[in-house]
Amino acid sequence: MRIALVSAESARHPYADELPQRLSALGHAVTRCGHMRLGRDLAADPPDVVHAHSWLSGLAALAAVQHTDIPVLLTCGGLDASEHRLAKRVVGGTASRIVVSCQDDVADLVAAGVPRSRISVVPVGVDTTVFSPNGPVAERAETYRVIAPDEDGIDVVRAAMASVPETELVIAGDRLTPEMLRSADAVICMSRQDSAGRLALEAMACGVPVVAQAVRAFADVVVDGITGVHVPTRDPRALAQVLRGLVGDPVRRCTLGVAGRDRVECRYSWERVTEEMVRLYAKCAPPAALTPG
Repeated sequence: MRIALVSAESARHPYADELPQRLSALGHAVTRCGHMRLGRDLAADPPDVVHAHSWLSGLAALAAVQHTDIPVLLTCGGLDASEHRLAKRVVGGTASRIVVSCQDDVADLVAAGVPRSRISVVPVGVDTTVFSPNGPVAERAETYRVIAPDEDGIDVVRAAMASVPETELVIAGDRLTPEMLRSADAVICMSRQDSAGRLALEAMACGVPVVAQAVRAFADVVVDGITGVHVPTRDPRALAQVLRGLVGDPVRRCTLGVAGRDRVECRYSWERVTEEMVRLYAKCAPPAALTPG
């Protein structure tokens, strides 16, 4: 199967970064395309499927294939009120399939007028060989450590940490290393910016329990009481109470961490995610395209 992946540098999605090498490893021919000259590129070397990775990329791809029978799939992360409902209806009603990473995104698209029959949920994957419980562990200064991304919601985390003794808060940047994640007793996910739940998945893959709001992908990824704990939005006292209970209970942390690792291996490994994506391609592509190469 020949697959063209279309993305814009300003609106990249984890699929656009990781998926090409995973598809290539399965024997599929993958071409990565930008918006410039897209129509001519697709005409010169027609793929079996075009997979776009933002609303803008989806519009560009649909325009480029409008006089062909090439199907277009669209993956979008971070769907929110700032997206134009018209764009969602146009792309959602025309693309062969819209791929989202969680059930909250499905509800948003249906509310915007996209037919439910055109939407599929395929989560973002995690590399379980890189993010695992085994390996080097970063040093820490306090008895306990929790990690939170430097994004919206960090003010709630700071306020909560004032009531969690003997625990250092590490405020992380864009990406966290496995070594840093393994050093944590818990990872806090309070941000709506991480719509795919990527940090939660990486922490769970490392065997670390996750404390998260039950919103966006976190509602799907983190199973309350099994792989982590759900907390109310913008409630530092509730967050502090949960954190105190976790850091003071190593058996519970271990139990949550083991369950989180198992869930990632069963549902969120890149191998599993790639297989699901290939099945979607197969549903949309012509029958002659279904063999690798």
